[in-house]
Parts: sequence; structure tokens; C-alpha cells
Amino acid sequence: MISLLRRWWRNRLRPTTQLSQSTMETTPTESNAQPGEWVAYDEDLLERARTQWQFGDWESLANLQRDTLQHHPDRAKLALLAAAGQQQLGHTEQARQFTRLAIQWGASRKLIAQVLIAGVHNTLGRAAAINGGQQRALNHFEEAVATANTQGDTRLLIQARTRNELERLNIAIEPQALSLAGQRFVSPLHYPVPQTTTQDASQPDQK
Repeated sequence: MISLLRRWWRNRLRPTTQLSQSTMETTPTESNAQPGEWVAYDEDLLERARTQWQFGDWESLANLQRDTLQHHPDRAKLALLAAAGQQQLGHTEQARQFTRLAIQWGASRKLIAQVLIAGVHNTLGRAAAINGGQQRALNHFEEAVATANTQGDTRLLIQARTRNELERLNIAIEPQALSLAGQRFVSPLHYPVPQTTTQDASQPDQK
């Protein structure tokens, strides 16, 4: 209830602009906007795009448009995710355009390298799967997610990415093999601690 009241109050303070989504916010903009003009942006866009990247929903990422991104405060990251989607669909020129936009909008070279290298691993994983190298494919899909992922359960995301990519290729994988994907990214805390026995110092060694 309190959050609804806060949202209602914020809406009263905003300019009277018709918005189609309740999750839109406003921010000052550049380019075509006039000084002092406010332009709406989708505050959930980055989170959705990140999830689409994690699960390999390349079509949705490739549908991101520059006009949608240019006024977003996280536009550099979004442009990079759009480039990743274009890259996986084989749209080389569009991938380059969005990569240049990401650089222009302030994305770090480290982040750009991570996402593009992750894309290379994903492509190599698909190629290995097509050629029957299931273990090589699993290794590449692991690297594709782990190289750039910083949120969520990496192991589960690797399994989801692997499943989605293989389904896209109409390649079956045994559930047991899939469950082993990403095991090296499980926290050691998830493993049982081996029980050890300590010898009483007062007892002599028995041989």
C-alpha cells in the first residue's frame, strides 16, 4: 500500500505525459530532446535484457532499437547486450554498430571484451554440439555464461543456456549429462564436509 501511494505521489509530480506502462520513469535526455524536456524510459529494461542474455534469448535482444536505448541511463550496457544478440544471430554489421554505440556511450573495454568473448564461446559451443562433441559443447557453454555473468546461480544459468541452445539445434542431451554442467561453479559450501576423527593425545599409538 505504501509503495502504491509513493508511486501515485510521484506521478502527480511528473509532467502530464501519457505513458503506456506503469513502470516507466522520466529522465533528462540528450540528442533530439529540447533543454529541460523529459523523456520516458523503461526502468525494467536492463533487468529483462540481462535475463534474456543469461538464457540465450538472442531474438529478443536483437529486437532492441537504438531509439529505445538512447535515453536510458544504462544505455551502454543495453547496447552491448543488443550487440550480443545480433552476434549470435549472425548479423555481423548490426553487432558492430551496437558495439560502437556501447563504446560511444561509455561501456568499459573490459565489459565489452567479456561479452564478446562470451559470445565466441557460445558460437563454438553450438559448433561443437553440431559436430557431436557434447563435452566440448558443454565446456564452451559454461565459459559463455561464466565469462560475463555476475548475477544469479551460475551453475543453473549454465544448464538453462545449454538446454536452450541444444533445443534450438534439435540436439538431445541426457538429463544426467545436463545436470553435470556447471558443477565447478558450485560453492564449496554446498558440498558435505568430510568427517575426520582426531586421536586423543593421551592415548598411545597402537601399531
